[in-house]
Amino acid sequence: MKYSQFTTGDFIEDTEFRRWVQQPTTESAAFWEDFMLQHPEKKQDIIVARNVLLTLEAQVESGFSTKANEDRVFQQIQQQIGEKQEVTIRRLPVWVRWAAAACFVLAMSWWLIDKQTSTVEVTYEVNRKQSESPLVEKVNDTAKPILVTLADGSSIFLNPKSRISYSKTFNEGSKREVYLSGEAFFEVAKNPTKPFFVYANELVTKVLGTSFNVRAFPDDKNVIVKVRTGRVAVTVAKKISGQQSISTREVEGIVLLPNQQAVLSRQEIRLVKSLVENPTLLSVTTPTPMRYSFVFEAARASDVFNMIEKAYGIDIVFDEEVFSKCQFTADLTDESLYEKLDIICKSIEANYQVLDAQVIISGKGCAN
Repeated sequence: MKYSQFTTGDFIEDTEFRRWVQQPTTESAAFWEDFMLQHPEKKQDIIVARNVLLTLEAQVESGFSTKANEDRVFQQIQQQIGEKQEVTIRRLPVWVRWAAAACFVLAMSWWLIDKQTSTVEVTYEVNRKQSESPLVEKVNDTAKPILVTLADGSSIFLNPKSRISYSKTFNEGSKREVYLSGEAFFEVAKNPTKPFFVYANELVTKVLGTSFNVRAFPDDKNVIVKVRTGRVAVTVAKKISGQQSISTREVEGIVLLPNQQAVLSRQEIRLVKSLVENPTLLSVTTPTPMRYSFVFEAARASDVFNMIEKAYGIDIVFDEEVFSKCQFTADLTDESLYEKLDIICKSIEANYQVLDAQVIISGKGCAN
Protein backbone atom coordinates (compact mmCIF):
# COMPACT_ATOMS: atom_id res chain seq x y z
CA MET A 1 0.00 0.00 0.00
CA LYS A 2 1.48 3.34 -1.10
CA TYR A 3 0.36 5.14 2.05
CA SER A 4 2.67 3.07 4.23
CA GLN A 5 5.60 5.02 2.78
CA PHE A 6 3.97 8.47 2.99
CA THR A 7 5.35 11.38 4.98
CA THR A 8 3.25 14.22 6.45
CA GLY A 9 3.74 16.23 3.28
CA ASP A 10 2.73 13.30 1.08
CA PHE A 11 -0.55 12.92 2.97
CA ILE A 12 -1.32 16.63 2.64
CA GLU A 13 -0.73 16.52 -1.12
CA ASP A 14 -2.71 13.31 -1.68
CA THR A 15 -6.12 13.91 -3.29
CA GLU A 16 -7.90 11.03 -1.55
CA PHE A 17 -6.50 12.01 1.85
CA ARG A 18 -7.62 15.60 1.41
CA ARG A 19 -11.05 14.46 0.29
CA TRP A 20 -11.38 12.37 3.48
CA VAL A 21 -10.40 15.35 5.67
CA GLN A 22 -12.60 17.88 3.90
CA GLN A 23 -15.55 15.69 2.87
CA PRO A 24 -15.46 12.48 4.95
CA THR A 25 -17.75 9.58 4.22
CA THR A 26 -18.49 6.40 6.15
CA GLU A 27 -16.30 4.45 3.74
CA SER A 28 -13.32 6.83 3.87
CA ALA A 29 -13.51 7.11 7.66
CA ALA A 30 -13.48 3.32 7.96
CA PHE A 31 -10.55 3.08 5.54
CA TRP A 32 -8.33 5.53 7.41
CA GLU A 33 -9.27 4.15 10.80
CA ASP A 34 -8.29 0.69 9.61
CA PHE A 35 -5.10 2.03 8.03
CA MET A 36 -3.99 3.63 11.32
CA LEU A 37 -4.64 0.37 13.13
CA GLN A 38 -2.55 -1.50 10.56
CA HIS A 39 0.18 1.18 10.48
CA PRO A 40 0.39 2.83 13.92
CA GLU A 41 3.76 4.33 12.99
CA LYS A 42 1.92 6.56 10.49
CA LYS A 43 -0.69 7.81 12.93
CA GLN A 44 1.36 10.85 13.93
CA ASP A 45 1.90 11.87 10.28
CA ILE A 46 -1.83 11.49 9.59
CA ILE A 47 -2.86 13.55 12.62
CA VAL A 48 -0.41 16.33 11.77
CA ALA A 49 -1.47 16.35 8.10
CA ARG A 50 -5.16 16.40 9.01
CA ASN A 51 -4.71 19.29 11.43
CA VAL A 52 -2.70 21.27 8.87
CA LEU A 53 -5.48 20.85 6.31
CA LEU A 54 -8.19 21.79 8.81
CA THR A 55 -6.21 24.86 9.84
CA LEU A 56 -5.70 25.92 6.25
CA GLU A 57 -9.39 25.38 5.56
CA ALA A 58 -10.19 27.75 8.42
CA GLN A 59 -7.74 30.38 7.21
CA VAL A 60 -8.43 30.19 3.47
CA GLU A 61 -12.04 30.25 2.35
CA SER A 62 -14.03 27.14 1.52
CA GLY A 63 -13.90 25.82 -2.06
CA PHE A 64 -10.27 26.86 -2.44
CA SER A 65 -8.72 23.52 -3.30
CA THR A 66 -8.92 23.59 -7.11
CA LYS A 67 -5.79 23.99 -9.22
CA ALA A 68 -7.02 27.29 -10.65
CA ASN A 69 -7.60 28.77 -7.21
CA GLU A 70 -4.24 27.53 -5.91
CA ASP A 71 -2.47 29.21 -8.86
CA ARG A 72 -4.44 32.36 -8.23
CA VAL A 73 -3.41 32.41 -4.57
CA PHE A 74 0.28 32.01 -5.24
CA GLN A 75 0.20 34.48 -8.11
CA GLN A 76 -1.22 37.15 -5.83
CA ILE A 77 1.22 36.26 -3.07
CA GLN A 78 4.12 36.54 -5.48
CA GLN A 79 2.90 39.95 -6.65
CA GLN A 80 2.88 41.15 -3.07
CA ILE A 81 6.23 39.81 -1.86
CA GLY A 82 8.27 40.25 -5.06
CA GLU A 83 10.32 38.16 -7.46
CA LYS A 84 13.00 37.14 -4.98
CA GLN A 85 10.60 35.41 -2.62
CA GLU A 86 8.74 33.93 -5.58
CA VAL A 87 11.77 31.76 -6.31
CA THR A 88 11.90 30.61 -2.71
CA ILE A 89 8.26 29.66 -2.65
CA ARG A 90 8.45 27.70 -5.88
CA ARG A 91 11.30 25.58 -4.53
CA LEU A 92 9.34 24.56 -1.46
CA PRO A 93 7.12 21.46 -1.43
CA VAL A 94 3.48 22.16 -2.25
CA TRP A 95 2.23 21.55 1.29
CA VAL A 96 4.86 23.87 2.76
CA ARG A 97 3.84 26.56 0.27
CA TRP A 98 0.24 26.08 1.34
CA ALA A 99 1.15 26.55 5.01
CA ALA A 100 3.27 29.62 4.25
CA ALA A 101 0.54 31.06 2.07
CA ALA A 102 -2.15 30.54 4.70
CA CYS A 103 -0.06 32.20 7.41
CA PHE A 104 0.79 35.11 5.12
CA VAL A 105 -2.84 35.54 4.13
CA LEU A 106 -3.88 35.50 7.75
CA ALA A 107 -1.25 37.99 8.85
CA MET A 108 -1.88 40.47 6.02
CA SER A 109 -5.69 40.02 6.04
CA TRP A 110 -5.79 39.44 2.30
CA TRP A 111 -9.01 38.65 0.51
CA LEU A 112 -7.75 36.39 -2.28
CA ILE A 113 -11.16 35.32 -3.54
CA ASP A 114 -14.04 37.64 -4.38
CA LYS A 115 -16.65 35.49 -2.64
CA GLN A 116 -16.85 36.31 1.06
CA THR A 117 -18.55 34.25 3.70
CA SER A 118 -20.84 35.86 6.25
CA THR A 119 -21.89 34.04 9.39
CA VAL A 120 -25.00 34.45 11.45
CA GLU A 121 -24.37 35.48 15.06
CA VAL A 122 -26.33 33.36 17.50
CA THR A 123 -26.89 35.00 20.86
CA TYR A 124 -28.52 34.07 24.13
CA GLU A 125 -31.72 35.88 23.15
CA VAL A 126 -31.78 34.17 19.75
CA ASN A 127 -31.47 30.77 21.42
CA ARG A 128 -34.20 31.56 23.94
CA LYS A 129 -36.67 32.29 21.15
CA GLN A 130 -36.56 28.68 19.97
CA SER A 131 -38.25 27.49 23.16
CA GLU A 132 -41.82 26.37 22.60
CA SER A 133 -42.87 27.05 26.20
CA PRO A 134 -42.44 29.91 28.72
CA LEU A 135 -39.02 30.13 30.33
CA VAL A 136 -37.68 30.61 33.83
CA GLU A 137 -34.52 32.73 34.00
CA LYS A 138 -31.86 32.70 36.71
CA VAL A 139 -29.32 35.54 36.83
CA ASN A 140 -26.18 35.66 38.96
CA ASP A 141 -25.51 39.25 39.95
CA THR A 142 -23.32 38.24 42.89
CA ALA A 143 -19.54 37.91 43.10
CA LYS A 144 -19.63 34.13 43.66
CA PRO A 145 -21.11 31.12 41.83
CA ILE A 146 -24.68 30.25 42.75
CA LEU A 147 -26.31 26.82 42.69
CA VAL A 148 -29.36 26.21 40.53
CA THR A 149 -31.12 22.84 40.94
CA LEU A 150 -33.34 21.61 38.13
CA ALA A 151 -36.44 19.44 38.38
CA ASP A 152 -34.59 16.34 37.10
CA GLY A 153 -32.00 16.57 39.87
CA SER A 154 -29.31 18.17 37.71
CA SER A 155 -27.19 20.91 39.28
CA ILE A 156 -25.84 24.05 37.66
CA PHE A 157 -23.17 26.19 39.29
CA LEU A 158 -23.75 29.55 37.63
CA ASN A 159 -20.76 31.91 37.60
CA PRO A 160 -20.96 35.66 38.22
CA LYS A 161 -22.31 37.83 35.38
CA SER A 162 -24.02 34.76 33.90
CA ARG A 163 -27.61 33.73 33.31
CA ILE A 164 -29.54 30.63 32.31
CA SER A 165 -33.07 29.94 31.14
CA TYR A 166 -35.12 26.76 31.05
CA SER A 167 -38.71 25.78 30.50
CA LYS A 168 -41.26 26.07 33.29
CA THR A 169 -42.20 22.50 32.36
CA PHE A 170 -38.57 21.33 32.38
CA ASN A 171 -38.21 17.52 32.44
CA GLU A 172 -41.77 16.95 31.20
CA GLY A 173 -40.91 16.70 27.49
CA SER A 174 -38.77 14.35 25.42
CA LYS A 175 -35.61 16.38 26.04
CA ARG A 176 -34.15 18.72 28.63
CA GLU A 177 -33.00 22.13 27.35
CA VAL A 178 -31.06 24.96 28.98
CA TYR A 179 -30.00 28.30 27.47
CA LEU A 180 -26.77 29.84 28.79
CA SER A 181 -25.11 33.24 28.63
CA GLY A 182 -21.82 33.38 30.54
CA GLU A 183 -20.19 30.45 32.30
CA ALA A 184 -21.55 27.49 34.25
CA PHE A 185 -20.54 24.06 35.48
CA PHE A 186 -23.14 21.34 34.91
CA GLU A 187 -23.68 18.08 36.78
CA VAL A 188 -26.36 16.37 34.75
CA ALA A 189 -28.59 13.66 36.18
CA LYS A 190 -28.54 10.56 33.98
CA ASN A 191 -31.64 9.88 31.94
CA PRO A 192 -30.98 8.10 28.59
CA THR A 193 -34.58 8.70 27.47
CA LYS A 194 -34.27 12.49 27.85
CA PRO A 195 -31.04 13.94 26.44
CA PHE A 196 -29.84 17.18 28.01
CA PHE A 197 -29.00 20.12 25.72
CA VAL A 198 -27.13 23.32 26.52
CA TYR A 199 -27.45 26.14 23.98
CA ALA A 200 -24.61 28.64 24.38
CA ASN A 201 -24.19 31.17 21.56
CA GLU A 202 -23.37 29.20 18.39
CA LEU A 203 -22.53 25.95 20.20
CA VAL A 204 -24.90 23.16 21.22
CA THR A 205 -23.80 20.59 23.80
CA LYS A 206 -25.68 17.30 24.14
CA VAL A 207 -25.24 14.90 27.08
CA LEU A 208 -27.03 12.00 28.76
CA GLY A 209 -25.40 12.25 32.16
CA THR A 210 -22.04 13.81 32.96
CA SER A 211 -20.26 16.87 34.36
CA PHE A 212 -18.78 19.61 32.24
CA ASN A 213 -18.14 23.34 32.03
CA VAL A 214 -19.40 25.77 29.38
CA ARG A 215 -18.09 29.30 28.86
CA ALA A 216 -20.03 31.53 26.44
CA PHE A 217 -20.11 35.20 27.37
CA PRO A 218 -21.71 37.54 24.83
CA ASP A 219 -18.46 39.33 23.89
CA ASP A 220 -16.18 36.28 23.94
CA LYS A 221 -14.59 35.32 20.61
CA ASN A 222 -14.77 31.64 21.53
CA VAL A 223 -17.22 29.23 23.13
CA ILE A 224 -15.48 26.62 25.28
CA VAL A 225 -16.74 23.28 26.62
CA LYS A 226 -14.58 21.29 29.05
CA VAL A 227 -15.51 17.77 30.15
CA ARG A 228 -14.77 16.47 33.64
CA THR A 229 -16.65 13.16 33.58
CA GLY A 230 -18.65 11.17 31.07
CA ARG A 231 -19.07 12.03 27.42
CA VAL A 232 -20.60 14.98 25.59
CA ALA A 233 -21.23 15.81 21.94
CA VAL A 234 -20.84 19.37 20.68
CA THR A 235 -21.97 20.85 17.38
CA VAL A 236 -22.79 24.24 15.91
CA ALA A 237 -26.32 25.63 16.05
CA LYS A 238 -28.71 24.72 13.23
CA LYS A 239 -29.03 28.40 12.28
CA ILE A 240 -25.48 28.39 10.91
CA SER A 241 -24.84 24.70 10.17
CA GLY A 242 -26.37 25.03 6.69
CA GLN A 243 -23.85 27.61 5.47
CA GLN A 244 -21.44 26.54 2.72
CA SER A 245 -18.45 27.73 4.73
CA ILE A 246 -19.14 25.24 7.53
CA SER A 247 -17.22 21.98 7.24
CA THR A 248 -18.48 18.49 8.03
CA ARG A 249 -16.68 18.51 11.40
CA GLU A 250 -18.79 21.45 12.61
CA VAL A 251 -22.07 20.17 11.17
CA GLU A 252 -21.73 16.62 12.50
CA GLY A 253 -19.99 17.71 15.69
CA ILE A 254 -17.34 16.04 17.82
CA VAL A 255 -17.40 13.85 20.92
CA LEU A 256 -15.50 14.90 24.04
CA LEU A 257 -14.25 12.62 26.82
CA PRO A 258 -12.84 13.49 30.26
CA ASN A 259 -9.93 15.96 30.17
CA GLN A 260 -10.89 17.05 26.66
CA GLN A 261 -12.27 20.38 25.51
CA ALA A 262 -13.77 21.91 22.40
CA VAL A 263 -13.19 25.52 21.41
CA LEU A 264 -15.51 27.08 18.85
CA SER A 265 -14.20 30.15 17.07
CA ARG A 266 -17.36 32.25 16.64
CA GLN A 267 -15.93 34.28 13.77
CA GLU A 268 -14.63 31.38 11.68
CA ILE A 269 -17.13 28.79 12.99
CA ARG A 270 -14.28 26.35 13.51
CA LEU A 271 -14.30 23.63 16.18
CA VAL A 272 -10.95 22.65 17.68
CA LYS A 273 -10.58 19.67 19.98
CA SER A 274 -7.75 19.55 22.53
CA LEU A 275 -6.81 18.58 26.06
CA VAL A 276 -7.81 20.85 28.91
CA GLU A 277 -5.15 23.09 30.41
CA ASN A 278 -4.74 21.00 33.57
CA PRO A 279 -5.88 17.38 33.03
CA THR A 280 -6.89 15.56 36.22
CA LEU A 281 -6.67 11.91 37.20
CA LEU A 282 -9.82 9.98 36.43
CA SER A 283 -9.70 8.59 39.96
CA VAL A 284 -10.49 12.07 41.28
CA THR A 285 -13.87 12.16 39.54
CA THR A 286 -15.03 8.51 39.54
CA PRO A 287 -17.31 7.02 42.25
CA THR A 288 -15.00 4.00 42.65
CA PRO A 289 -11.46 5.39 42.33
CA MET A 290 -8.78 3.27 40.70
CA ARG A 291 -5.37 3.41 42.31
CA TYR A 292 -2.38 4.10 40.09
CA SER A 293 1.21 4.09 41.27
CA PHE A 294 3.48 6.60 39.58
CA VAL A 295 6.62 5.27 41.20
CA PHE A 296 8.69 3.63 38.46
CA GLU A 297 11.85 1.54 38.84
CA ALA A 298 13.60 0.56 35.58
CA ALA A 299 10.17 0.46 33.92
CA ARG A 300 9.77 0.18 30.18
CA ALA A 301 8.83 3.50 28.63
CA SER A 302 5.89 1.86 26.87
CA ASP A 303 4.51 0.66 30.23
CA VAL A 304 4.90 4.17 31.67
CA PHE A 305 3.02 5.73 28.77
CA ASN A 306 0.26 3.11 29.00
CA MET A 307 -0.14 3.76 32.72
CA ILE A 308 -0.49 7.51 32.20
CA GLU A 309 -2.91 6.92 29.34
CA LYS A 310 -5.24 4.89 31.56
CA ALA A 311 -4.90 7.15 34.59
CA TYR A 312 -5.87 10.31 32.71
CA GLY A 313 -8.12 8.75 30.07
CA ILE A 314 -6.14 10.28 27.22
CA ASP A 315 -4.76 8.81 24.00
CA ILE A 316 -0.95 8.62 23.87
CA VAL A 317 0.44 7.74 20.44
CA PHE A 318 3.96 6.31 20.26
CA ASP A 319 5.95 3.65 18.47
CA GLU A 320 6.29 0.59 20.72
CA GLU A 321 9.28 -0.71 18.78
CA VAL A 322 11.20 2.56 18.84
CA PHE A 323 10.92 2.93 22.62
CA SER A 324 11.11 -0.80 23.47
CA LYS A 325 14.63 -0.51 24.93
CA CYS A 326 14.00 2.68 26.93
CA GLN A 327 13.79 2.36 30.72
CA PHE A 328 12.57 4.94 33.19
CA THR A 329 13.08 5.40 36.94
CA ALA A 330 11.40 8.18 38.93
CA ASP A 331 8.62 9.08 41.35
CA LEU A 332 6.01 11.14 39.50
CA THR A 333 3.29 10.97 42.14
CA ASP A 334 3.10 14.71 42.80
CA GLU A 335 3.62 15.88 39.24
CA SER A 336 0.93 17.16 36.88
CA LEU A 337 0.30 15.38 33.59
CA TYR A 338 2.47 17.73 31.55
CA GLU A 339 5.22 17.68 34.18
CA LYS A 340 5.16 13.88 34.04
CA LEU A 341 5.49 13.95 30.26
CA ASP A 342 8.31 16.53 30.43
CA ILE A 343 10.32 14.42 32.86
CA ILE A 344 9.79 11.16 30.98
CA CYS A 345 10.62 12.60 27.57
CA LYS A 346 13.76 14.34 28.80
CA SER A 347 15.01 11.12 30.38
CA ILE A 348 14.58 9.06 27.19
CA GLU A 349 15.51 11.89 24.78
CA ALA A 350 12.04 12.14 23.28
CA ASN A 351 9.56 14.92 22.56
CA TYR A 352 5.80 15.21 22.82
CA GLN A 353 3.12 17.42 21.35
CA VAL A 354 -0.63 17.58 21.81
CA LEU A 355 -2.71 17.35 18.63
CA ASP A 356 -6.48 16.96 18.49
CA ALA A 357 -6.60 15.88 22.17
CA GLN A 358 -3.91 13.23 21.61
CA VAL A 359 -0.38 13.20 22.99
CA ILE A 360 2.12 12.33 20.25
CA ILE A 361 5.50 10.98 21.42
CA SER A 362 8.44 11.12 19.01
CA GLY A 363 12.12 10.28 19.34
CA LYS A 364 14.96 8.02 18.22
CA GLY A 365 14.55 5.51 21.02
CA CYS A 366 17.29 4.12 23.24
CA ALA A 367 20.43 2.11 22.53
CA ASN A 368 21.01 -1.36 23.95
